[in-house]
Amino acid sequence: METEKHPAALPLLALLALASALGVVVAIALAGVAMLLAAPAYAGEGKMPDGSLLLERRSGLAPAKLLFAETESLDDGHKRVVEAYHNPFDEPLVGVYLYRLPQNAVLERLSFAIGAAVPQPALLTRRHGATLVERTAEIAPGETLRVELEYRSRSPRRVLALR
Repeated sequence: METEKHPAALPLLALLALASALGVVVAIALAGVAMLLAAPAYAGEGKMPDGSLLLERRSGLAPAKLLFAETESLDDGHKRVVEAYHNPFDEPLVGVYLYRLPQNAVLERLSFAIGAAVPQPALLTRRHGATLVERTAEIAPGETLRVELEYRSRSPRRVLALR
């Protein structure tokens, strides 16, 4: 039995091929746009401060506004961090300061100063692994909390086997 050729099938196949090719081109273009939009998120990685201040509100924890963060590193692994946070709310709030220390770091000093007051040493109460978690005194509306932190990074000790 002889089959008849359908002349309408050829344009339909060409249209399907064109639609498939256009779909691939659009997918590649969208992937490129997504990568370009994600690039700024990774550009500042490692440059953001490792500390943050959360303020205890009735509705939950809210971030305080970071005014500045300065770090000073010395050759011997000693690092000094100074940060200032602002209470932007209309009520006095207690803060929870968080700082991610490097592995094997030894905390040497942590102090908080509200406004122009003399820095007061913090009473270290909690440390979860490499994360330091400390409560601060009440910060009045519009007031600034200055945090000074010093630590020393140690390299892990190596034990040499005796023969």
